[in-house]
Amino acid sequence: MSSSVDDRRRRSFDIVAARYLASRPAYPAAAFDLVAARVPPPADVLEVGPGPGLATLPLVERGYRVLGIELGARLAAEARRNLAGHRSARIVIADFEQWRPPKPHTFHLVLAASSWHWIDPAVAYERAWAALSEGGWLALMANHPRPGRVGTRARQFWDATDALYRRHAPQLVARRGWNPSRLPDTRVAIRHSGRFVAEERHVIAWRHCFEAEAYLALLDTYSDHRILAATARARLFAAIRALAIQDFGGEVPRYYRTVVYLAQARPVG
Repeated sequence: MSSSVDDRRRRSFDIVAARYLASRPAYPAAAFDLVAARVPPPADVLEVGPGPGLATLPLVERGYRVLGIELGARLAAEARRNLAGHRSARIVIADFEQWRPPKPHTFHLVLAASSWHWIDPAVAYERAWAALSEGGWLALMANHPRPGRVGTRARQFWDATDALYRRHAPQLVARRGWNPSRLPDTRVAIRHSGRFVAEERHVIAWRHCFEAEAYLALLDTYSDHRILAATARARLFAAIRALAIQDFGGEVPRYYRTVVYLAQARPVG
């Protein structure tokens, strides 16, 4: 396990497997449209870290055949329940950094949805390339919450919760300021791997409104929130609950940007 990836955090999702499926917002259809434009179904997909199957289900519903490599046993069980009746999906419990395909260069697509940053970059791209067939594609997608425009209810809620984080979880304040446009451009890492060409980056903007309890359930699936001391997490969540109910009518509007990276595998040999 690479020291560049926090193993405690990447394994923390398995504890809240059922909650993850129920509370995490889905990926927009436009993200899968981008993938389908490069690799139309039917095609063989290797999914890295499918979790409870939030991206897997849309893939199989579009006609893809998916093999998911999932680190967490509870998450794998949730994915299998979520995918019940879909014979074109199979979930294997394994660490992608150690897993080897039965036969190299057989998949048309390697896809990771909100999981790629948990894989050691020193091996991630090599593993993906080794799994891809000639002309195959790598697709990486992730949902990033945003404060929203100034004056909107979403921005008002975001700003109001900043004070709560400073009081109860100051170590998370800096992380809340992430902006997808300011995050490291993954195309640089893709290019640096030497295994891919035609790197693309796409951004999809959308909005989602949570009920207060659903929003707290969502926060409880975030790895940085999961590893907070139990007392600090309870106080933070109680304060956010009170704010949402008293000042926002029990609803939490959130803006998201889904960032999608696409790259084509270089020829073998």
